[in-house]
Amino acid sequence: MQKLRPALLLFFSFLLSAIGHLVFLHQWTRSHFMVGVNDGLSQMMPFKHLLYEQYTRGEFFYSFDFGLGAGTFSELSYYFSTSIVFLITVVIVFLFEISNIIQTTDVLFWANAAVFISIVRLTAVLFITTRLFMYMRISKPAALLGASLYGISGMYFRHATYWEFFADAFLWLPILLFGAEKIFREQKPGWFLAAVAVSMIDNFYFAYINLLLTGLYTLFRLFIPLSENGEDKKKAVMHFAVAGLVGAGISAVSFVPAVYAYLNNHRPPFQQEIPWIDLTDNILFSSRFIVLPAFFILLLFCGFLYRHKTFRLFALLGIAGILMHHSPLIGSAFNGFSAPQYRWEYFLSLVAGGAVAVAFDQLHKFTLQRFAIAAAFAIFCFALYASADEYFVTDSATSLLAFDSLLLTLLLLFFYIQFKKPLFKSLLMISLFAWVLIFSNLYQTEKLLEDGNIAQVNEELMTGADYDDPEINELLNYIHAKESDGPYRIEWMEGVRNNTPIVQDFQGLSAYSSILNKNLLYFYLYDLEIDMGRESVSRYATLGNRANLHSLLQGKYVIRPHGDENIPYGFTEIHSSENYAVYENSYVLPFARSTSTVYQEQQLAGTSPLMREQAMLTGIVLDQDSDAERLPSDGNSVGFGTTATGGTYDNGLLEVTEDTGGLNLRLENTPESDGDLFVSFHLENTAADQGFPLQVNGYRTTRKSNQSVYKTFADDLTIRIPAAQQVEIRLPEGTYELTDIQLYSETYEILREQADQPDLSSNLTIDGSHVSLDYSNAENDDYLKLSIPYERGWRATVNGEDVEVLKADYAFVAVPLETGENTISFTYRPPFFKPAAVISVLSTLIGLLIVFRKRKR
Repeated sequence: MQKLRPALLLFFSFLLSAIGHLVFLHQWTRSHFMVGVNDGLSQMMPFKHLLYEQYTRGEFFYSFDFGLGAGTFSELSYYFSTSIVFLITVVIVFLFEISNIIQTTDVLFWANAAVFISIVRLTAVLFITTRLFMYMRISKPAALLGASLYGISGMYFRHATYWEFFADAFLWLPILLFGAEKIFREQKPGWFLAAVAVSMIDNFYFAYINLLLTGLYTLFRLFIPLSENGEDKKKAVMHFAVAGLVGAGISAVSFVPAVYAYLNNHRPPFQQEIPWIDLTDNILFSSRFIVLPAFFILLLFCGFLYRHKTFRLFALLGIAGILMHHSPLIGSAFNGFSAPQYRWEYFLSLVAGGAVAVAFDQLHKFTLQRFAIAAAFAIFCFALYASADEYFVTDSATSLLAFDSLLLTLLLLFFYIQFKKPLFKSLLMISLFAWVLIFSNLYQTEKLLEDGNIAQVNEELMTGADYDDPEINELLNYIHAKESDGPYRIEWMEGVRNNTPIVQDFQGLSAYSSILNKNLLYFYLYDLEIDMGRESVSRYATLGNRANLHSLLQGKYVIRPHGDENIPYGFTEIHSSENYAVYENSYVLPFARSTSTVYQEQQLAGTSPLMREQAMLTGIVLDQDSDAERLPSDGNSVGFGTTATGGTYDNGLLEVTEDTGGLNLRLENTPESDGDLFVSFHLENTAADQGFPLQVNGYRTTRKSNQSVYKTFADDLTIRIPAAQQVEIRLPEGTYELTDIQLYSETYEILREQADQPDLSSNLTIDGSHVSLDYSNAENDDYLKLSIPYERGWRATVNGEDVEVLKADYAFVAVPLETGENTISFTYRPPFFKPAAVISVLSTLIGLLIVFRKRKR
């Protein structure tokens, strides 16, 4: 191994990577997959499928298949849209597809491919990190061992399984550190410049984490010079600044739209208290995030090793990393000062690997006295962590492996010191390689397959009733065959998997992503108060059975289980299967509608969500100052009396003392029998940490605990129910603030009138980021509004002239119309795409100039 050449190093890296994945490779032979049962199936696989289909069609920017429509280049930049690993994978898979080596690229294909993509990625991680350590003058076998401690770690498999794109960060961190070393040692900024650019192009979130980690490394490095020829700190800082700025400039075409999407997202601020210290995670035995090798713990107490500057650097960074790991406040800082997350700890694995690698080249300096002192402290640390952990179990597999590793390490190191035989040094290295590989596979078995329920993820699940139901697919095929042209949407979602439409290839009414269009989220949470059947951030779903909204957004079909009474008004059953029925909307409105009736958002701010729906039906709602129509009086309001049941209700405070109780709202007037009721109220649970179900007549939904990181804190609710003499609000035992109760009736007369109006659009073409149509403005209306979610990035022309794209109906687009015939064209490009592309080109030229000038010198 002392003669490791690149090809041989690559082979050993691949071999170690494959052995590290043995559990998942075995799972793959049984049609089980290296994919998380929650986000893995709900986000990772659907997004890869969606983006692959887009990219291979030549569409890179927008998709109407993602929720109600979204700019995928920017909004999916947190996931895969700019991921370099994914883009390389797309090219390879596409070549295989056109060569007929693979036949399909559906979601199941990506699940099958996950373990092999991970093996290749980890191979690259091991190769790159080994080269980094070799550049730092660490012997080749020790460098490979250190790289293995970094790459073949629990956090790598956790990231690669649950959130696959997280694992890409393992690639860019060692390249960033290599670039930093090139600046310190050789005053060459090229590698750092390229690493910054690649990291920021790949993923803005992990670019933030990796650049913080690189900054920490650089800060320590400024005070621990490693080069024998001395290091000019001022010049190094200048190189970092220039290379960092140029690298960031190169990434602008990807990074700027991604950051804009992040800023245009909506997520309630994290409101819980974040402690400075939390010592509950056991990083020596059973942590889900990182388990440190016994040899590294022993090395931290070897004072003589700190004389070696490279060891001192890695050891001090390791100590800092351990302290940081036990601080939720640090975890919050690495997560954008939101909820604490343990996503950066791969840095701790890297510096631990670096310290171990350096120490192996210094083993000859050990004496029995030095060994005894370090061993005593190491044993004490293991005993301390075991005794302080209330969940510690002595005979668990992870505990036994940790103890065995400690004993074997001490034994082999003692023999080496005592007898000075190279054999014992080799055995110690082999034992550490074995620990890495055994631990990684044990981690996969215990933490992922068992605790993380990954064992459930198999072909049977992914092709069955709980994910991609064949029965539903038959119903979808019936709908698609029935439709000839024109846009239509289907409301169907498998359980809580909001990205079901992507999996089953239909245009739906739901989406789940950490970054979504803020306008749509406000539309759901605040403007229209649409209940989604389940409170949670980062998603929207259904239209709350509200017929007006279905008609406005081309919600033409719903699929429901037999016996479900929550069918929107105007929907009639047209087809059924054994367990489900398809209902069709009789009052779908055109994709594009014109009007001269204008309302203002501010004008509607104090009105009911039902009146806002009616304003959207009869006119257009704009968010800018303009002449506005006078609002009609709210004739839909219904009087009622309240009676508590199963508890008491006084001054807005509802105490439910029985298992289930609440309020009865008795209507003063008999509603229309074929209409609906809309009941609005403000509801908060006074319990500190208790989620709860809510039922209004036959409609059921759930609300999150006040402590949940997924709570929206949008507590103004509007529930639609079929017309009835009494409204029954039911909650479980507890104390609730229930205020601002209002009741409205809806006869849908306005909807029926609007549905009778002719569709004056023609030649409608929707092709990803391009939408075009002709519109005959016979009524000389002022505006044309369309069911395209409003995003910065849309550009429009009317009869060849550029026009302003207006935000209409809270979350959608509109354009001004001309008299007579109008030819309208919309084009989407990510926000700031053109100026960012110019910056990227100019920065690339500057970067090349810097690199070539350095080489010439």
